[in-house]
Amino acid sequence: MATAKYVLLIVACIYQSSYTQVYEDFLGNGHHIGVSVTSSDDAGADTSKNTISGFRLVPDLIGASRFLANATFGASYEDIEYVAQVGIKSWIDEQVAMPYENYETANENLHSQIMDEQLALGFSPDSSRRFYYLTFAHYDKMFKTDDALRLRMAQALNQILVVSSADDFFMKRSYGLASYYDILYDGAFGNYRDILGSIAIHPVMGVYLSHMQNRKANPTLGTSPDENFAREIMQLFTIGLNELNLDGTLKLDAHGKKTATYDIIDVQELARVFTGLSGGAWSRRHYFYGTPLNFYTNARPFSYRTPMIMYEEHHDQGTKILVNDDIVPAGQPGLDDINQALDALFYHDNTGPFVCTRLIQHLVKSNPTPAYVKRVALVFNNNGNGIRGDLEAVMRAILTDPEAIDCSWIDDPLGGKLIQPMERFTNLFHAFDLSAATDKFWFRDGGTFGVDLEQSFYASASVFNFFSPDYAESNYVGPAGLVSPEFEILHSVSSINYINLIEKSIKTRPFYNQTANNSFHGAPALNTDDDPILDISDEIALYENNGIHAVLDRLDLILCRGQLNQEAKDIIANTITTYDERYNSYDSEDAVQDALYFVMSSPSYMIRK
Repeated sequence: MATAKYVLLIVACIYQSSYTQVYEDFLGNGHHIGVSVTSSDDAGADTSKNTISGFRLVPDLIGASRFLANATFGASYEDIEYVAQVGIKSWIDEQVAMPYENYETANENLHSQIMDEQLALGFSPDSSRRFYYLTFAHYDKMFKTDDALRLRMAQALNQILVVSSADDFFMKRSYGLASYYDILYDGAFGNYRDILGSIAIHPVMGVYLSHMQNRKANPTLGTSPDENFAREIMQLFTIGLNELNLDGTLKLDAHGKKTATYDIIDVQELARVFTGLSGGAWSRRHYFYGTPLNFYTNARPFSYRTPMIMYEEHHDQGTKILVNDDIVPAGQPGLDDINQALDALFYHDNTGPFVCTRLIQHLVKSNPTPAYVKRVALVFNNNGNGIRGDLEAVMRAILTDPEAIDCSWIDDPLGGKLIQPMERFTNLFHAFDLSAATDKFWFRDGGTFGVDLEQSFYASASVFNFFSPDYAESNYVGPAGLVSPEFEILHSVSSINYINLIEKSIKTRPFYNQTANNSFHGAPALNTDDDPILDISDEIALYENNGIHAVLDRLDLILCRGQLNQEAKDIIANTITTYDERYNSYDSEDAVQDALYFVMSSPSYMIRK
C-alpha cells in the first residue's frame, strides 16, 4: 500500500531526473482524490503541472481485483492484470464505449435458432418455454461478450426497478421481458429520468404492477384507480418512505421523529395520473379492457414490446396534487400528466440519495457512510455539466470513490457485503474461462439457483427484489444500526445448498447445458455431451511446480481480492497435503479443485470488501 514517503520519493525522482530510481511500489490503490503532484524545470518555471495525476494511476493486482469484484460479475487473472496495466479510468472508458447487442435482439436470435433447429429435425417447437430462452440469452451474453460493466449496472438497476418472471403470466413472454430489460441495459450509462419514463409505459411493468388498463374512478360502480404502481414508483423507485438528507440520513422533525415522504392521499392522487394506459396491437388496432379480445386470456393482439398508449376516455382528467404539493392541472393530455408526475419524483430532493444508496449497496457495500452517499448524490444531482440523473457519472463516482477502492477501508467494520448467490457462480465461471464444445451457454438457472439458493435471473419473489435493502440480521447487525440485505436469503438451508452446488460446479460440471434437441417437448434439453468446462490448467501447473501455497495465493487474488487470511490458507494447505499423502489416486486436479472449493466456501470469499 502506498504511503506519503513513496509520494515524496517519486517526486524526488521526477525533480532529479538524472538520478532516477525505479520503485516497485504503487502510488495508491487506484486513488484519484487528493493526489496531484507538480514539478518544475531547473530554472524554477512551473511547466509540469499534474505530472502525476491520481485519476490516471493504475492499481496493483489486488487493487484491480477489488475494483473488478465491484464492477463485474467475475474476472480472470488476465482481466486483473489488464486493469493493473491500463488503469481503472481507462478500463471504464473502454467499457462505456464498447458496442453491444441488446437483450431483445439476443433473445430473438436465440429463439429463432432454436425454432429452426427443432423444425429441421421434424420436431414441433414449444413456445411455452420461451422464458427459458431469455435466461439462455442472458448467460450466453454474460460468458461470450466483453461488456461486463454494462451487464453489472443493468442487473443492479434490475434489482431496484423490479419486474419478475416468477409471475406465470410472463413465462410465454420472453420478448416482452427482454424488451423491458433493455430499458435498463441500454440505459445503464444513460439518464435515470429516461428510464423512469420508459418503465412507466412499458406493458411488462403495466402488467406486473397492474396499471395497464387502469381506469379512472367510476362513482356509479364504486371503483377507483389501482394504486399499485403509484405506490411502488415512490417507495421503491424514487423517493422512498422517509425524508432524507443529501447524505442519505433521515431528516428528523423538531421532536426527533422521521418524516414520511408521502401518505395514502399522495398514493391515491398519483394513481389517478396513471390511468388510461393500455397495450397497442400488432394489427394496428388498439384495444382497451378486452375489446374485442381479453388480453388476460388471449394475448395474441398485444405486443409486450411496444410501449402502452394513452386512452384519454379512460384517463382521469381532473386536477391532481402530488408530493411536495406539485399540481397537475385539469384537462391536459394523459401523457403530459404522467411526464409531469415523473418530473416531480425525479427532481424530488430524496431521489438522488435514495437511488444512489441502492446502487452503492448493489455494487460496493451494504452500509455506505453518509459521506459516500453524499458524494455520489451530488453527482446524481449534477454531473458537472448541469445534468441530473446521469447514470454513467453516478457509476464512475460509485466505483472510484475512496470507500470502494481505498485499501484503508478493507478492515472498517462498516465495510463489505455478502456476495449474492448468482454472483458467486458467475465469479467462478468468469475466473476460469468457461467453455463448451458448442460454444453455447444455455443455462436454465431457475431449477437450481431459484429453488436451492432463492435467486435466479429475473425471478425475484416480489417487487421488493430477492431481499430487502433494509434487512438486518437480528443478533449482531440490526443492534449495531446496520443492514445486511443479502443475508435475508442466507439461512441453514440455502447455505448448505450453496456449499453442495459450488462443489458440483467445480468437480462435476459448472451447470447442465440445455443444448440437446428434444422431440418430446420441442425445446432444448440437457446435453451431458456439451458440459461446460472450467480451465484450471494454469493452477494445476502452478501446483505441480510451486506447491499448494502458490495456488492459494493465486486464488486469493482472483476470488478473495487478497483478503484470504494466512490462517485460512494454512488450514486449506494442510488439508490438501493430508489428502495427497493419504490417497494414492489424489492428483493435481483434485488438489486444485479442493482448493477452489474450500476458498469459495470461506467467509473471506463470500464477504466482499
